Amino acid sequence: MTLLSALGFQPRKREEMIAPTSISCIDISIVLPVKNNQKGITLFLSEFLKTHSPAFYPREIIIVDNASQPPIIIPKALAERGLSITILHCDAPGPACARNVGIQHAQSEWILFTDSDCVPSPTFLSGYIVAMNGSVGYAGQVKAWGKDRLSQYYESQYILIPPTLDEDWITRPEYIITANALVWQTALRAIGGFNEIITIAAGEDIDLGFRLREVGSLSYAPIACVYHNFNDGLLGFIKRFVRYGKGNKIISQLYTLDLTPRKFQAKHSSVCDWILSRIQYACLAWGYRNMESDAQEKERIWPANSSNGL
Repeated sequence: MTLLSALGFQPRKREEMIAPTSISCIDISIVLPVKNNQKGITLFLSEFLKTHSPAFYPREIIIVDNASQPPIIIPKALAERGLSITILHCDAPGPACARNVGIQHAQSEWILFTDSDCVPSPTFLSGYIVAMNGSVGYAGQVKAWGKDRLSQYYESQYILIPPTLDEDWITRPEYIITANALVWQTALRAIGGFNEIITIAAGEDIDLGFRLREVGSLSYAPIACVYHNFNDGLLGFIKRFVRYGKGNKIISQLYTLDLTPRKFQAKHSSVCDWILSRIQYACLAWGYRNMESDAQEKERIWPANSSNGL
C-alpha cells in the first residue's frame, strides 16, 4: 500500500495498551496469505531456512491459501527441516480475511505479517526483538529483492515504508504495512482484526494501523528486514498502483480523508524515474476515480455499520 506523505490522521484513543517489552522468537507466529503464488512460497521458505538457524525459528509459520488453483503445497524437502509450517485455507476473497484465519489459529503472543512475494533476511525476526518498547505494533523494513530499474524505483520511493508521524516528540509510523509488520495478538483481538469488508489487497493494512493506534502506539523496527520480489514487470507495476489507488479511496471514505492522488517528484532525478513517477500517478488516479464511480462497490465496502473479522 502506498501513500507518499503522512496523513496527519489522529484516531480517537480508546485506551493505551502497553505490550510486553521482552520477547523471543518462540513468541512469534508468522502469518502469510497467498493466492496463486507457489513459487513465492517456495522461495520464502527456502530463504528462511538458509538465513535462520533453529535457535531463531518462530513458533510456527502459518500459510493461508486464499483459494489458489492449484492449491499451495509445502515442498517435501522444506517440510522436513524442523520448522513448524501449517497450511490453512480461506475461500473468502482478500488478504484481510486470509490473515484473520491465520490470527485465529496462531498460538503465539505476537503475529508477524508478511506476503508471498517477500523474502526474509537474516534479521527478519531478530530485528523486532531488539526494537521492543511497549508498542502494540511495529513496522519493519522492506527493501527490493531485485536490482532491476523497477525494483530500485520501488525502493527509492519508499513504496512499502509507512510515513512518519511525530507523537510526543517521538517519530512513529502512521500505520503499518503488512509486507513486514509485527503486531501484538492482544491488541489485534481488541480491535477485531482486519476489516473483512476490504476485499482487495490495498488499504486493509492502513485501516488496521489506524485502529491499532486507538488502543496503543506503533513503532519502527528498521533492522527487521524483508526483501520484496517485484518480479512482475511493468504490467505488474501498473496493476499494483491501480489497486493502491482503489485502496486509497476506500481509506478516504472510511476516515473522511481527502486522498486524491497528486503529482509528485521522483526522489531520484533520472529520466527513467520521472517516467515511472508519471505512470505511478496516472495509475493511482485511475484507480481512485474508478473506485469512486463504482456505486455498487461503494455500497458493499462502506455500509452504515461495518464489522471486522475476529
